[in-house]
Amino acid sequence: MRQRIQLIFSVVLVTTLFTSCFTGIESTPRISSGDVRKRDAAVSTPEQLFLSDVHPQRPSEWQSGKRFYITDDKVSIIFQSQKALIDSLTGKDLVFSRFENVPSVTGTGATVLVFNVNGYDGEMRYHINFPIDDIMSRDRLEVPFSVERSVIEKVDSAMRGNDYYISTPKWFAAGDNHAVTGRRHIPVKITHVEPGTYIYPLRVFFVPTGTSEEYWIPMTIGDDKASTRNFNTVFNFDNPRKRYPQITDETWELIINSRVTNGMTRDECRLALGAPNSYRTIPVYNAVVEQWSYDDGLYLIFEDGILTRYRI
Repeated sequence: MRQRIQLIFSVVLVTTLFTSCFTGIESTPRISSGDVRKRDAAVSTPEQLFLSDVHPQRPSEWQSGKRFYITDDKVSIIFQSQKALIDSLTGKDLVFSRFENVPSVTGTGATVLVFNVNGYDGEMRYHINFPIDDIMSRDRLEVPFSVERSVIEKVDSAMRGNDYYISTPKWFAAGDNHAVTGRRHIPVKITHVEPGTYIYPLRVFFVPTGTSEEYWIPMTIGDDKASTRNFNTVFNFDNPRKRYPQITDETWELIINSRVTNGMTRDECRLALGAPNSYRTIPVYNAVVEQWSYDDGLYLIFEDGILTRYRI
């Protein structure tokens, strides 16, 4: 009887231990890729912090004479009661004159932004269906199809004459703006910054070290969802080569020319081509296989972290 009681007690104890163990494992939260991104985002790099203090002026700070570079002739659709416009507005400046408080259909009031443009005889009026007090309380106020000149000037002042390492090979020739395939992770000197487009408001001009040819790349600024091409995505302060001493000179030459070959690691391929648009794990026997997919049908196949097949 005593032995039977001891046996029952042992079974209960073992069952309790296993139950506790499984309960502990099951209660451990699963770490998702989103959690990893949030964790990484909490630690800002020097490149991410650079230019973070450059912001558009608050509407309450606008003064007569403030300028906006016009990026597209579509800007004409936002103006009311306009006379015949000049042939093209692109490349000209909207010059802010004043805010006007005007009646609205709802009775809450509306605001008109009054501008002038060189070559246009008359004022250009941009009507916004919000009262002027609301406008003045905002952190920013965008004028469609234009770029705020003060932002361009601040970025130009911060970057002009500096040396960085460029991360993107998608360059444009300064002479005729045709697209060229440049090199990654090489030193360049910034010559100046000009207004770009409404989507990519900055054109950053540079000269690769050891050459005299000038190129430019589009860049964004800010922390909104549209700012997908900020400084930290296209430039580095330090030579990335220093962070990868294990990479051979031969492989690094492939990387800076955006080329890959079988036998390269995932890190080496990411340095050469950038992060993939998507990836998936392919279940196979006795190996871990990943497929990285890029634009234009480009893909890479890794087996246990080593590139074995690709299509460029």
